[in-house]
Amino acid sequence: MQKLTNQERLKPWMGIVLFAVLLALFLTVCTYMQEHWGMTGLVLTEVLFLAVAVGFCLIRKVSIKEVFPIKKVTVREIFGCLFLLLGGQGFSYVTVGLVGMLFPAWASETAELSSFLYSGNALLAFLIVSLTPAICEEAIHRGAILSCFRSIKKDWVIVLIMGLLFGINHMSPLRFMATAILGGVLSFVVVKRNNILLSALMHFANNAFSALAGIYSAKTMASSSVAVSFTPDMFGIYLLMGFTAPVFLVLGWLMISPETHKKINFLFAGILSAVMFISGIAITVSGQLNKTIVNSTIGYEVTEDSKDALMDFSVEEARTYTVTVVMSCNKEAEYSFVMTDDDGNVLIDTDMNKGAQIRPFTTRLDLSEGLYHTEIRGGEGSVGDKPEIQIHVN
Repeated sequence: MQKLTNQERLKPWMGIVLFAVLLALFLTVCTYMQEHWGMTGLVLTEVLFLAVAVGFCLIRKVSIKEVFPIKKVTVREIFGCLFLLLGGQGFSYVTVGLVGMLFPAWASETAELSSFLYSGNALLAFLIVSLTPAICEEAIHRGAILSCFRSIKKDWVIVLIMGLLFGINHMSPLRFMATAILGGVLSFVVVKRNNILLSALMHFANNAFSALAGIYSAKTMASSSVAVSFTPDMFGIYLLMGFTAPVFLVLGWLMISPETHKKINFLFAGILSAVMFISGIAITVSGQLNKTIVNSTIGYEVTEDSKDALMDFSVEEARTYTVTVVMSCNKEAEYSFVMTDDDGNVLIDTDMNKGAQIRPFTTRLDLSEGLYHTEIRGGEGSVGDKPEIQIHVN
């Protein structure tokens, strides 16, 4: 990667320290601003990122033009960035689906984030979500922090470090791998082309797509808090959504950095894409063959005399079933989900994650033929609440 004229003023350890300062600010000042001031706090967070990036350059007395290099964009670079973005998005779908399936309790994050970002003015939300990160986050990550690593000889090491830091900065267990991939892709472009304008445009396009999807969901669904399904069966769909990612990434690599690209990369990409496609088909077909036996929604008002909701269902074929429960309720109310067989044996007894408006739960059980009973039990703070519970068994 191209070094700064006075690269000796920026060392790799400074990049780690700068990131630590950024993370400390995010966990204290930025969290406070967002919790108390909402979207205004989010804008101030991004502005703070930009201020830290510029301030760091002034303190270390390095050229702002070199830390934030802006050059003319070519048509080849535009297509290369587009392919890389499509590839990164494809892998993001797969990783989010995989993590959500393995850790279903984290799925509530998607609904909470959607509610925070898109429950207000749509145009304002679009501009804040799309434009401010493209400028401010790129300035701090692909500008100030990345420039500290320009002295590292191996480009792939820089890309890996920057991807990990970008994933950590988003403070999201569910989206860590997805944001790390995006951070790596954006950093790859800056490392190879030394043009932060390219990564900014890519970041804008990525967030603009997400913002439009979030706004559409918020305006068309009954509630702006929409639960995303992360069942094992759905993972097959995520694989099919992302199976072209390896090919797109290799195409983008060819157009952005043809001098480092090798033809055999297409062979590896094709094999990986084929594996993802076949696996996605197999998982999806397997899920379809396992017939759904319950797909119900329960809604009720919790009172002092009636805190619980009951539902029974029968199983006609003994096999392994996926039981998914998604609950929409007051954040402060306590609930638990209980499932028993007809002999009174408790199969599931779990708390439904107090503190989240959308509370998902997924597990797999070996069920025999017979009658089963499910029960939502209201606890402290539930009186007066009107929860809605989706129960899916297949």
